Amino acid sequence: MRLAIIISSPLGFPLLHALIRTGAAVEVAVPATNQPEIEELVGQLAGVDLVPRRLVRAGLGETLADWIAEWQPSVVLVLTFPWRVPARVLALPPHGFLNVHFAALPNYRGPAPLFWQLRNRESVGAVTIHRMEADFDTGAILLELPVPIGPDDTYGLHHTNLANRAATLAPQLVALLQLPTGTLPMRAQPEAAAHYWPRPALPDLCLQWDTPAAECYALVRAANPWNRGVFALLRGHPIRILAVQPLPGVAHEHPPGTVLRADAQAGVLVACGSGEVLRLEMVLLAEGYFTGFQLISLGLQVGERLGTLPVAGAAMGRAVAALV
Repeated sequence: MRLAIIISSPLGFPLLHALIRTGAAVEVAVPATNQPEIEELVGQLAGVDLVPRRLVRAGLGETLADWIAEWQPSVVLVLTFPWRVPARVLALPPHGFLNVHFAALPNYRGPAPLFWQLRNRESVGAVTIHRMEADFDTGAILLELPVPIGPDDTYGLHHTNLANRAATLAPQLVALLQLPTGTLPMRAQPEAAAHYWPRPALPDLCLQWDTPAAECYALVRAANPWNRGVFALLRGHPIRILAVQPLPGVAHEHPPGTVLRADAQAGVLVACGSGEVLRLEMVLLAEGYFTGFQLISLGLQVGERLGTLPVAGAAMGRAVAALV
């Protein structure tokens, strides 16, 4: 069996590697960009003796059609890809194009479902393999594998779990692709349950101190590590918060964002919504990464208030951009 695989993230590499181990003949293509993820992926591919084709956005349809005509794959499998494939190309292979979507469908369509599932405090994610159509993430589903999301999972941890669980689908997928053209056991997505989630924008990544502790905790986990945390303000300067811990049973009557404790016993405790409390575990300042306890050595005082990042203003935008 011949497979053509388009991939743009290391997230899909374990499944690709598992497909190779089934004995399938594989050719691979990646976007021709200089993003660090692509270069990491190219290195992984070299480790399994694969040199990928480089795809450019201009003329993508013609490039893919030529590749399919030359390689004659049973299917084109897409393991994350940022560009729309022209509809006329999708029907060229015998089994068409199949997309591996790292979330449940149709509830979590869109380019960043991992963030939104964690942000929304879902307890279960999924790896979903579906037919590609002209619209993103809308095609009929071939395989779906639930993947639990632990209550303390970060984006990075769930990302790794998804990648590893996706690899377990390789034997079943290869077996299904042996079926005659037009006989794959597909089921339509229920459109009534469909929701498209956009790529997170800056307002989605700003900690609102007046929200309950569980919501703050979910947002911070959803942004670690891909955004290096969520944004907040400390003494008028933007910071990123990478880890917090809700403290059940600890209450307060102070304005949200107020530093309630800053000592070697408790660390840095901050007031949030509903009278609840968060402990700061890890932050990123212009000076570097700091634990909550290290913040105390920088002179953080009880009674100071952490703020919410304003999302407008060129000066603040430059400050955020500099916070690497």
